Amino acid sequence: MKRYITLIILLLSIVHSQQVFAQNADLRGKVETITGQPISGATISVNLQATTSGADGRFYLKNVSKGSQLSVTCIGYVRKTLITEPNNDITIKLVATNEQLDEVVIQAYGTTTQRLNTGNISRVTAKEIASQPISNPLEALAGRVAGLTISQTSGVPGAALNIQIRGRSSLDQTLSQNNPLFIIDGIFFEAGNNPYNLLRSSANNQLGQGGLSPLNNINPADIESIEVLKDADATAIYGSKGANGVILITTKKGKAGKTSVTANVYSGFSTVARSIKMLSTSQYVAMRKEGFKNDGITPSRDPSDPGFAPDITLWDTTRNTDFKKLLLGNTAHASDAQVSLNGGSTFTQFNISGGYHRETNVFSNDFADQKASLHFSLNHISESKKFTLVFSGGYVDDRNDLISADLTKYINLPPNLQLRDAQGNLTWQEAGINFVNLNNIGNPLAIFNQRVSAGTENLFSNLSLGYKIWRQLILKVGLNYNDFRSDESALFPSSSIDPSLSSFTRPSSNFANSERRTWMAEPQLTYSADIGKGVLNVLLGSTFEENRYRNNILNATNFSSDLLLNNPAAAGTITTSIDQQLYHYAAVFGRLNYDWQNKYLINATFRRDGSSRFGPGRQFANFGAIGAAWVFSEESVVTDALPFISFGKLRGSYGVTGNDQINNYSYLNLYRNATVTYQGQATLIPTNLYNADYGWEINRKLEAAIELGFLKDRIFLSVAAYRQRSSNQLINYTLPRQTGFQSVILNLPALVQNSGLEILLTTKNITGKNFKWSTSVNITLPKNRLLDFPNLGQSTYSGLYTIGQPLSVISAFRYTGVDRQTGLYTFQDVNKDGVMDGNDYQPLGNLDPKFYGGISNSIMFHQFQLDFLFEFKKQKGLNYLAQVANNLPGTAANLPALVLDRWQKPGDNASIQQFSAGNNFDALIAQNVNLLQSDALYSDASYIRLKNVALGYIIPETLTKKLKLGYSKIFINAQNLLTITGYKGLDPETQNFYVLPPLRTIAVGIQLTF
Repeated sequence: MKRYITLIILLLSIVHSQQVFAQNADLRGKVETITGQPISGATISVNLQATTSGADGRFYLKNVSKGSQLSVTCIGYVRKTLITEPNNDITIKLVATNEQLDEVVIQAYGTTTQRLNTGNISRVTAKEIASQPISNPLEALAGRVAGLTISQTSGVPGAALNIQIRGRSSLDQTLSQNNPLFIIDGIFFEAGNNPYNLLRSSANNQLGQGGLSPLNNINPADIESIEVLKDADATAIYGSKGANGVILITTKKGKAGKTSVTANVYSGFSTVARSIKMLSTSQYVAMRKEGFKNDGITPSRDPSDPGFAPDITLWDTTRNTDFKKLLLGNTAHASDAQVSLNGGSTFTQFNISGGYHRETNVFSNDFADQKASLHFSLNHISESKKFTLVFSGGYVDDRNDLISADLTKYINLPPNLQLRDAQGNLTWQEAGINFVNLNNIGNPLAIFNQRVSAGTENLFSNLSLGYKIWRQLILKVGLNYNDFRSDESALFPSSSIDPSLSSFTRPSSNFANSERRTWMAEPQLTYSADIGKGVLNVLLGSTFEENRYRNNILNATNFSSDLLLNNPAAAGTITTSIDQQLYHYAAVFGRLNYDWQNKYLINATFRRDGSSRFGPGRQFANFGAIGAAWVFSEESVVTDALPFISFGKLRGSYGVTGNDQINNYSYLNLYRNATVTYQGQATLIPTNLYNADYGWEINRKLEAAIELGFLKDRIFLSVAAYRQRSSNQLINYTLPRQTGFQSVILNLPALVQNSGLEILLTTKNITGKNFKWSTSVNITLPKNRLLDFPNLGQSTYSGLYTIGQPLSVISAFRYTGVDRQTGLYTFQDVNKDGVMDGNDYQPLGNLDPKFYGGISNSIMFHQFQLDFLFEFKKQKGLNYLAQVANNLPGTAANLPALVLDRWQKPGDNASIQQFSAGNNFDALIAQNVNLLQSDALYSDASYIRLKNVALGYIIPETLTKKLKLGYSKIFINAQNLLTITGYKGLDPETQNFYVLPPLRTIAVGIQLTF
């Protein structure tokens, strides 16, 4: 009997094991589109297994239990879940998504999606970048990102841009800067947005104002996307480096599939987009004569006479030169060629690209900015899926040939100035009178002989290695390197020097070079696990960075021949300066993210930073943030009650970041070489007083937002309210004279607040098969305030800032118009003491924009694609008077025709005071002293600019197949096409009468894929 029972149990066990085995089997399948095209790179996961589809869309999973839930995800497609049926060769069809909610967004040390993101991250795609004929990728962001302001400092090729994320937070920008952190494929780009040039050129008439941008050494065609990180949740994991926001630049990577070659070529031209009417010679002469008449003086040919005016008494007054047209009226030309090779298998993908860009300027086509670039990337994953490798890098060589000064500053020369003699030689005098003797005038054509060359090399590389230690425990190591170098020269030959000044102004040349080398190592450990009905993701990592910077400047003069200018050893006098700096940075960081059914999301980050820019005991600080989101559209009660809401999310964050964007070694006693000697020995003089007690500026960021999708996300609305408070401000504290120093750096408990509202609205207006139209609108309403500044009235900042007002407050005399009886500018005497001085300053508005944003449209009609972007900004800015106020209307300087609205006789109601040739003391004080301290220099600088237009024709597939081509198109792209503004000046963006404004560019090109 026992034998039978044992046999029955054995048989039942065998049957049961066969049933269990039958319920587990290998799973094969294919992932494809609705139309049957294979999808590569899709992630298929079940239980603890995961794989990706190959180039043919196929995948394979071992030992899958029947009835398990299979999840399939892929960028650009709607996630799909289904119950597995082992032993079947299944086909999974994914629906392409027309929404951006599930597109991958790059975040700090990872990726996310807009649907699941708890922070504020804006994204600009490669398509949007490619539609703009630009050289600097930052230009592609203007008008496209809420909370981000960008303005050009000059229209000269390669010129730097001003950029701010959510306003200015530092009081003293000579100490602590507000530039965002730039990261390229994980590399901290320490050169950032600070101009690299050490010599003056047409990109900056004065050092410290404008300059050449290091970011011009990044090829826009190599960029896959640019993410702008703004709130604490997105930036706090970067600690002190993320205080002013972060801009992540991700370059293009290889994709699995057939090897393809893409070539993109365009050619275009540029002209000055906006101008201002100047006085003609007849108007200029009339202005000069009226000025002398008002002064009671007769114009004279005698240099010793107060009425000396050779421009209207000796020089040809029938000659009329439009300096604006002569100096800025040239047409600049641009050409661009890009080629890339892309392909790979499921396990290894590659991308190699090269580019060339050449761009001349409107001064002369003899000067050009030429840029050659090379970029590569290699991605590999082992067959076991445990080991991953990403290796990418690039090299850009930029040679920018310029002139020594922006010729825009010469458009106010007398229009009858003689520039060449009968033989075509440059002239420096007429009728025996040197130009320099009249208002220090020079010949602007001589500037073309002053050659400036700025060469840069930018080498960057990133190696990322990953290994799956156990299940979802992954070890990663990132090794990054960046080497940014510049080499400059400026030659000033005798042919560019006024002969009358040659006795003390000799031919000279300047040379400068700099190098900034940065290496980084970032080991990371990531872990993910299913906990309850959610997924927990943990990240732990550290950063080690070293940055070495050096620059050398050599000034050589007293050359015996212009032929020797490139050889400083031939100079009679040489002076040099050398600067070397070393910066160390270390940090540990972490992130804890929990996702409960894609419905409840929480994200916590921390970082402990150490910076060598602070003294002992002050070098380390802790930063962190917490963010949370609730996708309430996943609640059945919401979908039932509000079926028209297809997506809804509430999110918020709070965190603390710091700021170490200060100079190296400022906490130490610093010295420099002195020009005097002591007993024949070289000497040193102190330049900086030590203070090792100052520490980090602290930024506290708070944000709340709501995101709503309507009608299957055809309408998407995002509204974010933010508040950022910056405390522990670094300032230059004024010291008594007996200390021997003017100031010392220290922290002040001043408090600066930036707050505002960011609104983003996107709509899919028409979604037909042959006609599609979508619109995106973003608008930012910012507000900046100085909340507290102890003892402000007794500090040297009292004339700059006012508590309760923005940092850009206009503290000045209130302009009250032109006196109808005297014809002079008048101003409000606040204390009625009859004297205009600092006690009469008032807060009279500010230079912060009231609001700004952009409106973009994308229209597809059959094979035609049209995209256009309007950028707008409501603001007050410096008008033309701010630059020409030093030139009295009536003196030897041409002025805008706006000055013709002047006072001429008692009772006149005019905007410009009476003309004066410079001999009326009251008129001189009213303009050159009081007007320069008044709000008359500011006016409405609002504008609406058609920033970008891109029209493309996609070559039909029937034709490309015959030509054996892939995706190909013909296109026309335009930049700064139209500006609508009432601004009184050259351009409301640059707001400088003597700076070349942004150029209007039109380019025609073709893209071919083989």
